[in-house]
Amino acid sequence: MRPTAERAEGQIVRFNSLNGLATGVVEEVRWGLVWRDFILDDGRVIPEHKILGHPEPPVWRKPEEVTQEEREAWESRLVSMAEAGLDPRDREHSFWAELNQYLAYTYLRFKQAGRKPPEL
Repeated sequence: MRPTAERAEGQIVRFNSLNGLATGVVEEVRWGLVWRDFILDDGRVIPEHKILGHPEPPVWRKPEEVTQEEREAWESRLVSMAEAGLDPRDREHSFWAELNQYLAYTYLRFKQAGRKPPEL
């Protein structure tokens, strides 16, 4: 049976990782700013689009569906993780997952508005 986000808790999922195919037991599925993340029982965070058998096309939120409070809470968590010295390069853990969600959300927000991000 293919896991769906609605019934995935406790199921074993297969996903693409840096080392090839991997498996894990789903503890929780939660919406991020853009896509759903599968949180595994060992703490890894896998975006839905890396899960084998994910919906095609992937289900993504629209930037306007994200509330200001949600965005601010996301930013606050990122700041806390950075201040705690977490390594954002660890691609299957929460800092990487939250940072990627925030970057994708920001990109989509500017793209939708037809604006270009400020040049550095």
